Amino acid sequence: MSRPLIEVKGLRKSYGKQLVFENLSIVISEGEKIALIGRNGAGKSTLLNILMGLEEADGGEVKLLPWTSLGMVAQHEVLPNDLTTEAYLEERGGKAAWEVRKLAARFGLGAPELSKAPGELSGGYQMRVKIIAMLLREPSLLLLDEPVNYLDLSTLLLLERFLADYEGSFIMTAHDREFLQNTCTHTFEIEHGELTDYNGPVEEYFAWKEEQRQFQLRTNKRLAKEIAHHQEFVDRFRFKASQASRAQSKIKHIAKLRNQVSSLKADLSTARIMIPTPHFIDGTAVRVEKLTIGYAEKVIATDISFELRRGAKVVIAGENGRGKSTLLKTLAGKIPALGGTYKWWHNASLGYYDQKTDATLTPTDTVLGYLTRMAPVMTPAERILMMAGNFLFKNDDLEKTTSVLSGGERARLCLAGILLKEHNVLMLDEPTNHLDVETAEALALALKEYGGTVIFVSHARTFVNALAEDIYEIRNGSLRHYTGTYEDYVNDLAHAVAPEPEAETAADRAEMTKLKAEARLLLKEKQRAQDKLTTMIDKLDKEKSSILAYFFENPTDYATEKSRRLIELNDELLQQEKAWLKLQEEIEQLRKT
Repeated sequence: MSRPLIEVKGLRKSYGKQLVFENLSIVISEGEKIALIGRNGAGKSTLLNILMGLEEADGGEVKLLPWTSLGMVAQHEVLPNDLTTEAYLEERGGKAAWEVRKLAARFGLGAPELSKAPGELSGGYQMRVKIIAMLLREPSLLLLDEPVNYLDLSTLLLLERFLADYEGSFIMTAHDREFLQNTCTHTFEIEHGELTDYNGPVEEYFAWKEEQRQFQLRTNKRLAKEIAHHQEFVDRFRFKASQASRAQSKIKHIAKLRNQVSSLKADLSTARIMIPTPHFIDGTAVRVEKLTIGYAEKVIATDISFELRRGAKVVIAGENGRGKSTLLKTLAGKIPALGGTYKWWHNASLGYYDQKTDATLTPTDTVLGYLTRMAPVMTPAERILMMAGNFLFKNDDLEKTTSVLSGGERARLCLAGILLKEHNVLMLDEPTNHLDVETAEALALALKEYGGTVIFVSHARTFVNALAEDIYEIRNGSLRHYTGTYEDYVNDLAHAVAPEPEAETAADRAEMTKLKAEARLLLKEKQRAQDKLTTMIDKLDKEKSSILAYFFENPTDYATEKSRRLIELNDELLQQEKAWLKLQEEIEQLRKT
């Protein structure tokens, strides 16, 4: 039988008049992989902070068993530049070099990365170093509060694979339903100040929860009918002497039936996000040519060229520290370009959401005051209140100051403030960070229905899959268009970052494996691009044959428009066939590697 690691009894916590939870009791045991879910403000982070000892409860007891050691990722730690990553991990983890290399290999860190200073690594690799440093200390219980907020997709996939195989215990919050489903075998949900403990993964829990709700509804309906039947007898015969004793018996029976009626708590509201789209005609939204991005003397990426149509839904992917946020800030005009050009169409109205949500908030702002300040002049009060309601701010919530809001509530408020301005272009940097699962999915649906252009950065797979139509990846200091679906991209990336056996002792083999994996990924992309060109060539050929058939049947009809289109088709076919042949040469070359 597994031993308990933490015992929590009668926990109580409130902030002023707001009760977070009361009489909360749980036990976390060895081997449990727990998804902690709940709406923004339900108390997930508060509970983890209390377990970590970072916050005090108002009442109750948290008992850490003698054999329990906690592991937490130091999110904001600055890594050093004066020793190698391998030496840093040996020092922090207290383990031999071979043990460091073995665990590092599971997170895709080979000899090239281990020989550099941790402070010199990219953001994604720095987060991997922090996770490895925590795991080397062999904690018996990991406490992970939204770890995916700070991970790039490569690191997320490695962490997901590790946690799925992990033999220890953890309790974790995350806004990505797919990540929770793939890693957790147990579910805690905080709702209405109470915690439900379910021995099963998240999707199974949601199905069970709905079954319980439907069962309660059916039971209550049956009891209500029975109560009504007995009540009819009581109302008719209560004051007749011959039936008085039977009526009294039925009154007692009605009381028993009423006690059996389950009290169903009101369903929590779900964000119903509506994003109005100002009218615009089709055409190019932005044209980017040979753009260089970065800060002052530090160039991050160069030779960026692409063109987006109005209404496009585009995700910018890539490792942390490679320039995704920098590209968004540059296109939004928040920082200057270091070279090249970009041009928005003349009626473009840009709305920019920064992943650091506190940028536009002041602690003394109320929810209503902030939205009023962010709304355009002369915006009707009804529209401001409607937008607040769309993002679940109602009644007393409107008078809350931003200083008491949870991270998810602040994120919702900033998004509401941006959407009040009715932009036709939205640029969103990690918009799902800190949002609960339901709100993140509601946002994806609203953005999908929104007619304007959306350019966004996100690593939440459920969110990106629901929204992205095009994928651009920043890699090796430039931007490339990925031709497959986002699922293709995730699968290719998962294959590319998969650790290889003996990677920790064969640096040259690891480097070769990495190059081969990248070549395989590139080969798949080229083949998909060639398939698309084949489809396009067939379509153009079909159109050309149709026009030629028309001229054959109508030799005296010059048909100016058809003649002009025939010339265009010949030019397009020539270009497409050249591109197809070029791809064929590249594919053959890649097959040889």
